[in-house]
Amino acid sequence: MKLSEAIELLTSTYQSLDAAALGLPVDAKEVADALAKANPDSAEYVALQALAKVNPYENTKKEKVIQNDDTNK
Repeated sequence: MKLSEAIELLTSTYQSLDAAALGLPVDAKEVADALAKANPDSAEYVALQALAKVNPYENTKKEKVIQNDDTNK
């Protein structure tokens, strides 16, 4: 399902947002990216929060951190 379709459904439903979001298969990264850009005062933001709750995104890339790096000294 497209994220825009899921948002449309959630912003027009009278059901519990959490219950409705459970049945909407969306890409968790796409939800996280859209949530970061959404206006917190919008219905879209509320819908994205419900989707993010049931589709949590975890960054699986592990970046190597150099401890005690002296290259900037």
